[in-house]
Amino acid sequence: MFGAPRSLKVVRGSTGPRRAVRWPFLLAVVMLAVAALVATAPPGSGATVYSARDAALRREVGRLMTDPSVTASTAHVGVVVADASTRTPVYVRYANTPLAPASTQKTFTAAAAMYTLGSGYRWRTDVYAPSAPNGGVVSRLYLKGSGDPTLLERDLTSLASSLRAKGVTRVTGNVVGDASAFDEVRYNPYWSTSYASSYYAAQVSALTLAPDTDYDAGTVIVTATPGTSTASAPRLTVTPASAASHVRLVNRSRTSATGSATTISVARTAGTNTLTVTGQVPLEHSAAKKWVTVDDPALMTARALRARLVAAGIRVDGTAVRGRTPVGQALLARHASMTLGQLLVPFLKLSNNGHAEAITKTLGARSGRPGSWADGTKALRDYAARIGIPIAGLRFVDGSGLARADRLTPNQLASLLDKVQRTSWWPAFRAALPVAGADPVRWTGGTLASRMRGTAAAGNLRAKNGSLTGVTSLAGYVTGADGRRYVFVMMSNYSATSPRPVEDRLGVLLARWRMTNR
Repeated sequence: MFGAPRSLKVVRGSTGPRRAVRWPFLLAVVMLAVAALVATAPPGSGATVYSARDAALRREVGRLMTDPSVTASTAHVGVVVADASTRTPVYVRYANTPLAPASTQKTFTAAAAMYTLGSGYRWRTDVYAPSAPNGGVVSRLYLKGSGDPTLLERDLTSLASSLRAKGVTRVTGNVVGDASAFDEVRYNPYWSTSYASSYYAAQVSALTLAPDTDYDAGTVIVTATPGTSTASAPRLTVTPASAASHVRLVNRSRTSATGSATTISVARTAGTNTLTVTGQVPLEHSAAKKWVTVDDPALMTARALRARLVAAGIRVDGTAVRGRTPVGQALLARHASMTLGQLLVPFLKLSNNGHAEAITKTLGARSGRPGSWADGTKALRDYAARIGIPIAGLRFVDGSGLARADRLTPNQLASLLDKVQRTSWWPAFRAALPVAGADPVRWTGGTLASRMRGTAAAGNLRAKNGSLTGVTSLAGYVTGADGRRYVFVMMSNYSATSPRPVEDRLGVLLARWRMTNR
């Protein structure tokens, strides 16, 4: 909670400071009574305790919030600004209003995982057989996942090499993909079905494969290379290459004239792995790449392992199927993922939804049941309550904030940001947040690389942003010109003009503020 500062003014609601009572004795009594009542209350909880020294900054933030995009009748905008060291609130506006958070919710998911699993947590992907190889032969192989969202084709190549080194030369049966660590609800029921082909809404499976080092698990990259003339269709390839047996490409694209626009798009037919490629790529142009989701990532991963086994010189008589690993099997090979602390960088910098959902279901699996959104989001709520964040109005139905049914209050988010900076894993959390204006360094700026460039906030403000149609949010930390650090949150749900420019102006104002500004 944000505590009471030394020099106080008591303000009801979020409408700005009122004139203090003049009588010193009465004022002292009132201040002590109110401090006792609200020193432990979150900002905006009905009575806000402000520091008198912040009056000038509070007025400036208040002026920003008179922007028509904020005050519009169709907009709901909540704001918290607080001193990061003293927890003193500087400004609050509708701080206890539950709002759709979009991707700022990922800060809760990341924090709950670091608290519960630990920075050094790794996901394991194991290969089992009924017994050790006999004369180089095993009857079948089980590829068992635990939710690793970073598994790459090269990791399967390493597993195949390990099996070959242990003497496996033939598999007489099938390669079985085991995703039983998570439940079979792979697509969140609160997500729009219109997202289903989009890389940011990939199916979530305990056994899945990523095509790139952004770790977009559950997707493939379709590359369209222009033909040699406008009469020839573009050539299509898929990454990872071993996923080619899992998808069917329908080429309805064309090669267009030199200098024309590239308009390639890829859509997956619902419930299938038929990928239809449309649009055009011009002659003499670089290849166009598009990410698209797959159906049944576990089966794709099992098929990919089978392909890598064959490439490693291991004969596989059977095919790739889905199934469960029976008890008592012999462990032949294991791949361990990067640590959770390392994963935070691509997760938060690039706002990767798949990472959020894999983490959420991993937390859910600690219940002893297959990881589910129900158990995982309960773990997120339990974490909030455990660290002392009031959960009234909080609602999570996924881990990424992609669902419009998610709800957070600005104060809950500000309380989280306040608390994590007092943990042992705070340096890793802070380092993983996007940095304003740090373009073109992608792994520094992340989703904020192009925002607030050339301002006092550039290279300074570290925050998680969120965006959906009708939703924009920004929450994090920024250091003022005098070295004072602020926790800030701005969350907006709107139906007309986006308040996002006001988020940036708030960040810049705080970054250039000195307490001598009066």
